[in-house]
Amino acid sequence: MEFELDKSAVAQLINCAAEYGVTVGEDWNEPEGARFVGSFEGTHITLFPKYDTQLALYFTVAHLYGHMVQLALETPASQRVGTLIGVTGRSFTHAEVQAIYDHEREAAAIGRTLMARAADVSRTVDLQYHRIFLADFHYLIHFLECGEKGVEAFERFMRREPLPADPITPDARPLVELRGQVGKHNKVLVV
Repeated sequence: MEFELDKSAVAQLINCAAEYGVTVGEDWNEPEGARFVGSFEGTHITLFPKYDTQLALYFTVAHLYGHMVQLALETPASQRVGTLIGVTGRSFTHAEVQAIYDHEREAAAIGRTLMARAADVSRTVDLQYHRIFLADFHYLIHFLECGEKGVEAFERFMRREPLPADPITPDARPLVELRGQVGKHNKVLVV
């Protein structure tokens, strides 16, 4: 049986994100066959829970908060990625994959800091968060190179991802108040 998180943990994380200016809503009208766990615009996260577990939604809130912080602070990792994530249908070089990984890993580390602020994080949740991050990263590269997306494609990556030996280290920087900082970017990101 797959690991699952209690719905109250997701609610607790959403409440914590709200303390930093993030709002979260749900949209159950996710298109059939798509894989949109969540997206954000400004400081609003939209979750698409139709196909996803509580763990996936928890990961999404934390991870997208991390991406919002990257936009607000224009972190070095986000600056290196530039337009790579918007490009599909070509193979990436090792350096480009590394840049995308660094960007995604930084967002996950910032999200991990938010998780710690919301509640104590068990080692099991920590490792599952890292596992879903790795599956999401591999899925992202696959999608960008091949164009294949959807629930089944992501599930292949999630099924093959083992538990990592160590959790993602929380970002050492303080959490960022996002009210008024991210909205000007009008950026939409889909996990």
